[in-house]
Amino acid sequence: MEQVILSHALLSAEARDCEFEAVVHEHARHVYRVAWAILRNHHDAEDAAQETFLRFLRQRKHWAEIRNQHAWLARTAWRVALDRRRQAAPVSLEEAAKAVATLRAAGASAEEIASHSQILAMVERLVASLPKELRDPLTLSAVEEMTSGEIAEILGIPEGSVRERVSRARGILSAKLAGLMEKGHGR
Repeated sequence: MEQVILSHALLSAEARDCEFEAVVHEHARHVYRVAWAILRNHHDAEDAAQETFLRFLRQRKHWAEIRNQHAWLARTAWRVALDRRRQAAPVSLEEAAKAVATLRAAGASAEEIASHSQILAMVERLVASLPKELRDPLTLSAVEEMTSGEIAEILGIPEGSVRERVSRARGILSAKLAGLMEKGHGR
């Protein structure tokens, strides 16, 4: 009898392992993209994706209660990435110097490097200045090219709200950029 119970337990564990592998295979790319949207770093996004799947594995007793694994994993990846971003150290001067050296090696002039980084920094500051409720949907939409449905799943808001928030965020950014351009030409 013990042998039958042990065999059943092993088969059950094997089935769970196969199910877990299938979930990872099906959702790994999406989980990574969600983490990347927040962290903007390959290694950090991979770490966040692994943490997301570890959390899913720890919930194996409750898998049947998860109605939408895709949405559950996306929301978990979002939270894990936000936690990691809060813990992340700022970019060191050494890393910045390496990035500049890479651009120089590619033939970019100092002026091109400065203008490129200044424009990117300005756009990043403008996006960062948006309220969180507008910034997050815009980032997922514009940077990660996710659909309104995917964003709605991640943020836990209706799809119509996603579209409205992205539209408002784009309008605000457009107005701010237009104002900056007018100031630049008015000098």
